[in-house]
Amino acid sequence: MTPAAIPTTARKSREIKALTGLRGVAALYVVFFHANGLVAFPSLIKPFIRHGYMAVDLFFILSGFVMAITYADWFRDGFSLKNFKQFLLVRLARIYPLYILMTLITAVAITTVLSDTYRFDDNVLRALPFNITMTHVWGLAYSIVPPSWSISTEWAAYLLFPFSIMLAMWMPRRYALIGTAVAFAVLTWVAFGPFWMTHTHHHAGQLDVVHSYAPGTLLRCLASFYIGLVAFRFKDLIPARASGLFLLIALVLLCYKATDLWLIAVFAGLIMSLSHDEGLVARLLQSRIAYWLGVISFALYLVHDLTQKIILKSLPAWGLAGDISRLNWALISIALSVGIAAITHYYYEKPSRTWARNLIKRLENRKPVFTRENYGKLVGFVRDLAVRPSPPPAE
Repeated sequence: MTPAAIPTTARKSREIKALTGLRGVAALYVVFFHANGLVAFPSLIKPFIRHGYMAVDLFFILSGFVMAITYADWFRDGFSLKNFKQFLLVRLARIYPLYILMTLITAVAITTVLSDTYRFDDNVLRALPFNITMTHVWGLAYSIVPPSWSISTEWAAYLLFPFSIMLAMWMPRRYALIGTAVAFAVLTWVAFGPFWMTHTHHHAGQLDVVHSYAPGTLLRCLASFYIGLVAFRFKDLIPARASGLFLLIALVLLCYKATDLWLIAVFAGLIMSLSHDEGLVARLLQSRIAYWLGVISFALYLVHDLTQKIILKSLPAWGLAGDISRLNWALISIALSVGIAAITHYYYEKPSRTWARNLIKRLENRKPVFTRENYGKLVGFVRDLAVRPSPPPAE
């Protein structure tokens, strides 16, 4: 393994603000994409917005990249059950409190006040256990919170993380590159494969696969996540000045219905170049608005669908839409989604994440009940009871 192939650890403790901003812009892109499914945007920008599903693939690659930054060293020496357990607990503390809240709120809403306007192609009670355990998209149930399909697939990526990071980071780089070739082959299979792979009649070459019972949905995430892991290993091969070129190519490809596979490679290159946190594009993504969107991006991703469905479907059905055009209602729904996400992040997601992490620390520091010392005390107590002399009979 060459020195150039091994990233230094000096930057691991520092947040890469350009990548946080990139995540925020991608989250807003998803919000516009989902609004476009309910309202027709102007034809000039419609091709770009209709390609917004690829922002999720950017999330997958970015997630793998960030997981490698943060947790790669945990498995440098191979699989460790202790580190694996800690890794899963930390990830649960990060994503689960807000995820479970939105899942339960949506489940209640679509079975009560939104039952006539919110389409859900499954039985909520049957789907709820699989959604609670984040296993629903593994061919088990539909997503109660529609965007949560990607969270379910990422949970699978976390469960496989020790093995994928060892291949991507700590084995000879030829094996990491072979794994990358396999990942692209898997994505090609998903994009051009048969109907049973996607359960969707999409155009050949597209990666817009979200069906819970389609194997391509899970493979879409796992392949892109692994590409993100490898991208971190070789990030120093792409200079910061290349970010402008990668961004330009990405914007052009997002305006046309070319195969999405090219975008996977471009996204990986863009993330690698931005990871240096330098250059014009990085400074734009470090700006206050872009960075702030990145901070609230997880909340925005989870709350926007319910907000949009209420505003764009329920309000017209209830006769409360008034004379405002649907396009204006769509823009209102986007603005409200951002506002609700900010409130949710600061007043629930962030405090609950801190609480969950503190709980994990308390559990780690708590002395186990069944220690050798306690076992000895228990055995001694039982022995004393067994040999204790009986009281003399009463005269």
